[in-house]
Amino acid sequence: MSFVNNLEKIQLAAEKISDNRYLKAVSKGMVMTIPASITGAMLTLIANMPFDGYQEFIQSNGLKTLLLLPGIFTSNIMGLIVVYFIAFNLAKSYKIDGMFPGFLAIVSFLILTPLATVEQQVHDTVRPVDFISFDFIGSRGMFVGIIVGLTVAKLYSWFIKNNITIRMPDSVPSFVEKSFSSIIPFFSITFLMACISWGFSFTSYGSAHNLVYSVLQVPIQQIGGSIGGVMVAYALIGLFWWFGIHGKAIIFGVYAPILQTMTIENMNAAAAGATPPNLIDFGFTSAFLEIGGGGCVLGLAICFIFFAKSEQYKSVGRITSIPTFFGINEPITFGTPVCLNPMFLLPTVITPLVTGLIGYVSITTGLVPRMVGAQLPTGTPTFVNAVIAGGWRMLLAQIVCVIVATAIYFPFFKMADNVEYKREQEAQKEQTVQMDIGAAVAE
Repeated sequence: MSFVNNLEKIQLAAEKISDNRYLKAVSKGMVMTIPASITGAMLTLIANMPFDGYQEFIQSNGLKTLLLLPGIFTSNIMGLIVVYFIAFNLAKSYKIDGMFPGFLAIVSFLILTPLATVEQQVHDTVRPVDFISFDFIGSRGMFVGIIVGLTVAKLYSWFIKNNITIRMPDSVPSFVEKSFSSIIPFFSITFLMACISWGFSFTSYGSAHNLVYSVLQVPIQQIGGSIGGVMVAYALIGLFWWFGIHGKAIIFGVYAPILQTMTIENMNAAAAGATPPNLIDFGFTSAFLEIGGGGCVLGLAICFIFFAKSEQYKSVGRITSIPTFFGINEPITFGTPVCLNPMFLLPTVITPLVTGLIGYVSITTGLVPRMVGAQLPTGTPTFVNAVIAGGWRMLLAQIVCVIVATAIYFPFFKMADNVEYKREQEAQKEQTVQMDIGAAVAE
């Protein structure tokens, strides 16, 4: 009884975490950047396909520059994109129109971003020109974007909820009323950000970006970007899925910004023809740690399809195999069920760790190339995601991982299948006996 109570307490705690409005805003904000990041990633991949004849062709006629241009204004401004969507989603959670807080978050982010100056000659005059480096509004500005997005939306909602706004008559159109009601929070928050930016100019860091990057982002990224960090994250994801809770939704509220930053760094390096700096990014997790979705349950689906004796598991395999192949694990997780099934706890947690370790070793030994910054949408089929993220060698490594995942799940599946098959046989015998008794009574 105490064990069941402990499970319920853990489940309630996990649900509270998943319902946290700030984590939800970060998670949704990251998801809403996918169109921009995929556009940049796909065009970078096309521009850097490793074929000599192809590279000579696109470089000789300027097509490579054309292909890389969208990446400059997608991945290289990801900090700006993130700050808008996080503020937008947090404001929406307070039942406030997210457009003004989102735009205010962009302005606040830029106020905190340091300016650089170069001298430019215009005709006969040399004059200083201020500019903002892509370094601060791209991957390096991701964590500042998260902090600013959450802070601005919270402050903006405080002004609105406390009616610290300019009130307009009811006859005024709603879009005009919204514009005027934003004046006081807009002025107050931008002035506050200006004071913060001015204050940082007197410190050794020089700007909020440098402080956050050196004190927070670099250490967190080193931990999260290590094989140990990704193993802990995906062990928790598998554990949450076993409890019937969307583990990725919980963990990625914190972990997605780390992966996003490393993915963008890899993408930019690949676009520049340099070696990607990070072994782990979204392409890595998609190809090696989410084979079939949370818990790498494609291995379990294969067991159902080819080895099940019980009719229930045969049916589950037929119904869930296609969604699982596309990385959607909910049908098999809840249809088996895997969640809260003691027989499947261990493989759900350890399978992603084993397949992830295989992927990591295959990259560190040079058998598989490093990630090139591919961020793939949910639903990208297994094997296709490996080819996009790392070519045919990564495909071979993923095939090995699928075989290993199937082998890990098999003994646990066999135990569950035998229990279910025995139950079905007993039910069939009981039904036969009942039919015989019925026939005897009828005679």
